[in-house]
Amino acid sequence: MKGRSIAVLAILLVALASTTSFEARQTGIVTEGGCGCHGGMTSNTVITVDGLPDVFNASEEYLFTLTITNDNVPVENPDQNGGFSMILTGGGVLESVPDIDGNTASEMDGGLTHNLEINDRRTWEFKWTAPADDTAIASFLIFGNAVNGNGAADASGEDQWNKLEFDVPGINANPSAPSAEALTILMTVIGLALGLILIGSMWVFYTRNPDNFSIGNFWAYLKPWLTTTDHKQVGILYFLYGFFFFLVGGLLALLFRIQLMFPENDFLTQAEYNSFFTLHGTTMIFLAAMPMIAGFMNYILPLQIGAKDLAFPRINALGFWIIVAAAPLIFTGIWSGEAADITWVMYPPYSSLTGHAGGPNPGTIAFIAGIALLGASSTLSGVNFVTTTFTMRAKGVGWMKMPLFTWSVLISVFMLYVSLPAFIIGIFFLLFDSTIGTTFFTAGGDPLLFQHLFWFFGHPEVYVVVVPAFGIVSEVLATSARRSIFGYRSMVYAMVGIGVVGFIVWGHHMLTSGMSPAWRAAFMITTMAVAIPTGVKIFNWLATLWGGSLVFKTHTLWSLGFLITFTLGGLSGMFFPVAGLDTQFHDGYFVVAHFHYVFIGGIIFALFSGIYYWFPKVTGRKMNETLGLWHFIIGFSSYNAAFWPMHAVGIMGMPRRTHTYAMDSGFAELNMAISTFAIIFGISQLLLVWNIVRSVKKGEKVGKDPWGGWSLEWAVTSPPPTPSFAVEPTQYDANDPSDHHETKLESLLKAPFRTMSSLWNKEAKS
Repeated sequence: MKGRSIAVLAILLVALASTTSFEARQTGIVTEGGCGCHGGMTSNTVITVDGLPDVFNASEEYLFTLTITNDNVPVENPDQNGGFSMILTGGGVLESVPDIDGNTASEMDGGLTHNLEINDRRTWEFKWTAPADDTAIASFLIFGNAVNGNGAADASGEDQWNKLEFDVPGINANPSAPSAEALTILMTVIGLALGLILIGSMWVFYTRNPDNFSIGNFWAYLKPWLTTTDHKQVGILYFLYGFFFFLVGGLLALLFRIQLMFPENDFLTQAEYNSFFTLHGTTMIFLAAMPMIAGFMNYILPLQIGAKDLAFPRINALGFWIIVAAAPLIFTGIWSGEAADITWVMYPPYSSLTGHAGGPNPGTIAFIAGIALLGASSTLSGVNFVTTTFTMRAKGVGWMKMPLFTWSVLISVFMLYVSLPAFIIGIFFLLFDSTIGTTFFTAGGDPLLFQHLFWFFGHPEVYVVVVPAFGIVSEVLATSARRSIFGYRSMVYAMVGIGVVGFIVWGHHMLTSGMSPAWRAAFMITTMAVAIPTGVKIFNWLATLWGGSLVFKTHTLWSLGFLITFTLGGLSGMFFPVAGLDTQFHDGYFVVAHFHYVFIGGIIFALFSGIYYWFPKVTGRKMNETLGLWHFIIGFSSYNAAFWPMHAVGIMGMPRRTHTYAMDSGFAELNMAISTFAIIFGISQLLLVWNIVRSVKKGEKVGKDPWGGWSLEWAVTSPPPTPSFAVEPTQYDANDPSDHHETKLESLLKAPFRTMSSLWNKEAKS
């Protein structure tokens, strides 16, 4: 009998050893088969995870909560409430967050599970540090068990468990196309805009030739525009191109302002937001502002100096068509779901390592290539303006008799030529890192070097577009005040001073990058020094208004709006050279507020002023002043209502480039106001569009000089002929001090210098 018992026992031991292994224990399970020691798997047990993103950023930390709910399983023993087992594959570090007593989960076979100290609940907190590789995919397998705590295993069947499986991909893992909602809006609007441009062109042609309209005749009308080398037509193409992308960039801004209108909004995914954000900044600077300014340069500069055309007409036209080719490269990734998400500053190593395992995604590479083409376009266009200004000025157009807009173009182009090589070198190095495996800015290279190269170009680039805006405002205010500009020479020297000092301020963008105290102090001083020539210009504009007889037209209002907003933007910019304040405000919404006050309030407002001012010269018709007034009132007020609160939300701590924000962050009310007024500002631009379209056909006809200007563009018919001047003109400069009556203000300001000069002469004679 004893022998039989031993044999049976041996058989049982062998059987147990050969069964599928799983451990049923109070400290959790270790198999992927589930909680086999408890009741069956059921949907009555619901497992929820809060706090994990849809896509992760490399090495970012995420706090999340695991919750198990089952109303059908009452708790008999409060010390045994629920349990879990969590297994992570694909990378990253998973940690348990200690509870109030310092208890944490236990490690188990590559994951975490409950233990006796924490199974008295059904909610637990964890911290996950995402993998450094943002092309990876992290996979979570979670078993959750709702138990009644009666100590029974599976006999009662009252314990009920379930499992949850999900993936969290890196931001550049398995890229997918943007959601239909946002992408459809963008594609639809761009398609409609292109269609309207084509229909508008056909409408203009039809109204001029209603009896001879045909597709063949329309092509004959369109072809000269596509092959033109005339500076006036190229200027119009530049402007229309830039204005179209101004509307596209505005649309992108409205999409992510809708996203930020509400906390924890899901209108855009994080990937969509990042790509739209990148395209917005790039579009507004490189595809909108610069082409529109280039349009004014092309059209107005030769007229102002009495030149028949630019020095190199074909090169000028080539420069335009290069930017037409660049735009599809910049936008191409958005159609495939692999849009660049590197912002307009393109900082490596992220910009050279994102996307596929071998480097950035194709959309990013195409984006960088498009930026390189824009650099080529600027080079070809700029050589025309420099050569034309130096060699083709008419009689009487001396260096100190040139219109201030011409001076501003010359200074702007010189700044571009000095700064652009550094940027192009950085772009090509970045492109080489992304394509052929060089290491200029990746492992073994220096990512900070790109920041230096970029901002050596990037900050002068602001002045490249701002200085021509200064020139536009100078022309408008002098004409509106019915007098020559106050302090003409000092205005020229001030613009030259900005052009020089603008090159030694780039370091204030990098005060938080580990810069030495000596260099931080140097860049603080040089940045603050920019305020001196800028202040001279503002003073001279105000003095021009004070000493003149101001006539209020729409172009005057936008120039006055420029004075207000640009001054406010300059004042907010004085916070950033101070290293301590920059540390606080860096990468916050205070920066966004400052930049838009300078960019929109400084550049776009000046461009609006220039549109209303020179529209009669281009078309022979005035724009509607009533529509223009409404455009100014709604646009100016909504602009300030949208961007001024950004200073406040930035001081509160809202970071820039953020996809969303928490419900309890305190940012919701201000963001609601910002987004609402931003939408109103965007819609107000339709008034400008309608005014342009309407005025081309129905605007009041004008002669050569409807505003009383003095420079040579007002000496030819409106619109000007081709060539613009049959005979080389002669300019009689109203900025010559002997040609205008001295105002009381000028007399007062000049009195001390006259006294000093008189005393000097007496001393010399004696």
